[in-house]
Amino acid sequence: MKKSIYITILSLMMIFVLSACGSETSSEGQASNYPNKTIQLVVPWDAGGDTDAINRLVAKELEKDLEVDVVVKNVAGGSGVVGAQQVLNAKNDGYTLLSIHDSVAMSQLTGQSDFGYFDFEPIALMTSTYDAIATHPSSPWDSMEDVVKAAKENPGSISYAASIGSTSQLEPALIQTAADIKFNIVGFDGTAKRMKAVVGNDVDLGGVSVVAGKDYLADDRMKLLGYTGEERSEVLPDVPTLKEQGIDVVSATNRGIVAPKGTPEEIVKKLSDALKKVANSESFKSKMDELGTDVNFQGTEEYTEFLKKNEKDMKDSLEKSGLLAE
Repeated sequence: MKKSIYITILSLMMIFVLSACGSETSSEGQASNYPNKTIQLVVPWDAGGDTDAINRLVAKELEKDLEVDVVVKNVAGGSGVVGAQQVLNAKNDGYTLLSIHDSVAMSQLTGQSDFGYFDFEPIALMTSTYDAIATHPSSPWDSMEDVVKAAKENPGSISYAASIGSTSQLEPALIQTAADIKFNIVGFDGTAKRMKAVVGNDVDLGGVSVVAGKDYLADDRMKLLGYTGEERSEVLPDVPTLKEQGIDVVSATNRGIVAPKGTPEEIVKKLSDALKKVANSESFKSKMDELGTDVNFQGTEEYTEFLKKNEKDMKDSLEKSGLLAE
C-alpha cells in the first residue's frame, strides 16, 4: 500500500516537472517564432486624429522590420477606455497591441476606468506631442495672460473644451492649479468634436496640435494664445510658451505601445527593439516633424520608470485641482 502511494506521488511529481518544462519550452518556442502572422495595433480613438496618424506611421515602419502585416484597428469610445478594455482582455501572445498615452492613467485617476498603466506590459515610448491653446478669432484675449486676468475676475466663466478622462482634461487642470484660476471644463468625445466647438465659438478655449493649429491659424479660424512645451515650437515660433507668460506648466501627450499583461518577456523585447529601429529611422523622424511631434523613444525598462513618474505627477496635479477620484 505504501509502495503504491509512493509511486503515485512520484508519478505526479514527474508530470508536474514535465508540464513545467513543456510550458517553458512552449513559451520559448513561441517567442523564437514570433512574429509569424498579422499583428493588430488597437488605437482607442477615432481615425483621422493625431494619435491615429502617428500610429499608422509606426505600424507602417514596424512592418518593414518584423516582416509581417501590422494592422491598425480604431476602437473609439470612453476617451480611450473602450479600446483599451479590449486589449486588456486579449490573448497575451504579442499579436494584439495597444497604443496608449497619458489618458490611461488620467481615466483611472478620475474614476472613468478601473485599470491603469500597469495592467498592461509596457513596451516602448515613441513620441511626445505638445499643444497650442486656441480660441476663436473674435475672442477678446490675445494671450494666456489675458485669459488668466479674465478668469480671476470671473471664476468659472471661461469654458475649456476637453475629453473627460484624457490628457485634454489634464491640460486645463494644470493651468488652473498653476495660475490659481477656475475654468468651466466642457466634455467632448474626441479631438474633432473639441476643435469643431472652438472653431464654432461654442467654447472659449481648447488644446490643438501644432500642425492643426498652424492650419487653423492660416485659415483665420482660430487664434493661438500659448504653447505647452518647454520651449517655443519651430512650427509656431510666434506663439509664446505658458512658462513665458507666467504659467509654470509644461504638458505633453506621450504616446507609447503596450501589450496585454503576461506577454512573454522575449516577445516584449523583440517589439521594443523593433520600435527602437522605427524611432531611429530618418523617414519616421521626418514624418513626425511634419506632424509637429517629438520622437522620444524609451525602451521597456526606461518607459516603465517614465510611466511610474508620469502617474505620480498626474495624481498630484489632479489632487490639487480637485479632480482625483475618491
